[in-house]
Amino acid sequence: MTELQDTAGAPAGMAVAIMGLMRTGSTLVTDMLSQRGRSLILSEPNILGMWSPNTVERIHQLALNNGLDPGAELPSPERWPRYQNYFETVLLPQLARLPLWGVKYVDLIDWRETFERYPPRRLILTVRDLRDVVISAIDRIGHLRLAFYGRRHMRDEAWVLANIAYNVHELMALRQRPHLLARYEDVVVDEGLRQRIVEYAGLESAAGTRENLAAGGFSRQWELNKHGGAVSTRSVGRYASEPPGPVKALAERAWRLLPEYSEAFGFEMPPPESWIRGHAFQRRPGDEANPIDYPKSESALWAGPTEIEPSFQLRHARLALAGRLPEGAVAIDFACGTPALSVMLPKGRRHIPVDMAPRGQGYRVAPLHEGKFPKVPGATLLLALHVLEFLDADLPRLLRRLRLYDLPVIATYHAADDTEGIDRVALGWVNHLSRKALVAACRQAGFSVKARWRADGPQSFLHLEPVSLGEAQAPGPPPSAQAD
Repeated sequence: MTELQDTAGAPAGMAVAIMGLMRTGSTLVTDMLSQRGRSLILSEPNILGMWSPNTVERIHQLALNNGLDPGAELPSPERWPRYQNYFETVLLPQLARLPLWGVKYVDLIDWRETFERYPPRRLILTVRDLRDVVISAIDRIGHLRLAFYGRRHMRDEAWVLANIAYNVHELMALRQRPHLLARYEDVVVDEGLRQRIVEYAGLESAAGTRENLAAGGFSRQWELNKHGGAVSTRSVGRYASEPPGPVKALAERAWRLLPEYSEAFGFEMPPPESWIRGHAFQRRPGDEANPIDYPKSESALWAGPTEIEPSFQLRHARLALAGRLPEGAVAIDFACGTPALSVMLPKGRRHIPVDMAPRGQGYRVAPLHEGKFPKVPGATLLLALHVLEFLDADLPRLLRRLRLYDLPVIATYHAADDTEGIDRVALGWVNHLSRKALVAACRQAGFSVKARWRADGPQSFLHLEPVSLGEAQAPGPPPSAQAD
């Protein structure tokens, strides 16, 4: 569906703004409209934001590639107190030499101020099935290893949920403006729609190069390889191919948390009885303010919503564990999703990410949901963070499979008696053991158990050591006496 509406009478300047969620084909549309010597769409220029060396270098290279003259040297914050000063003094006059220029953003925090300063004549919104957005975002983090920056800025599952929720709220406001709607599922199959996008922006034909990807050094080469260097449908329906587990549960949760997005943009709606209601990330009736403080969502230490969110519980577990693995540890991280823990560990520890889908270089791929676990010679430790509740409805069976490694296990779990009043099914959890039943299952599988109950809200930490079968089945003290 498209809405070919004009913004006639808008002030001259920026020709087009492309706004959307991440992983919705916005960069594809951006490069369709970037033709050397004629048009240039800046991808994530961060005009009003903080200084970012990576962004500055990429935009500088993009201008050079397009035949503009931004100067030989990269700008610096010492010379330009704010990036906006540099943009308006140096880049904007260069862009004005082109018949058409514009911007693309998937972080929509400053769009009102940007539009007020540089009003676009055309607006394109890019969207995609929300479940596919979530899973594709996790895949991108894995492939580009964006998981963690200097123990300050997270790119993990919790960030994905908060980012999508924030930007859905902003898209609902943007859609009130005249725009053309570019649904990813339609753009990749409909050449006629791609031509309408080009003409709507004010061009005759789509570009044949990938200007923004080239300026970034083709860091997303894995994606180009996947699509054979052309527009393809290989990423349509990504959710359908995602095996059961934590990542798929996160995709479903976001979909049920933000049903207005699916309704507004014509995607499959979650059943009303499954909608998540009364959540801190939801839109409040009659209140247009975004409920998410976006700058805080960029912090690794942000607590997140008041409600229990599995993705934030996983973040807490990683932060608690990262500095505690022993020197020389080689840890297998089962169903890990993003590789966040890889770059959080001190030197002298090795992290081996394992998941059910290929999410990047260094991942081991195995159908864990089918009970098939990989051989990893040299491993000294198993990690089951944010896994036990999601992977198998028969948790004792899963524990028996972990016991086959004959290695210690560090796991997290939310025991049923610690989560009274919480809709466990709505969180994506598929088993519901009490503390007592959990300890019994661990012992019967062949583990001794040390537990820190409710170490992080209702989240408990378990240290499981393999023991002989006879010893494992021997009577022991009640679970409450086993807390460290």
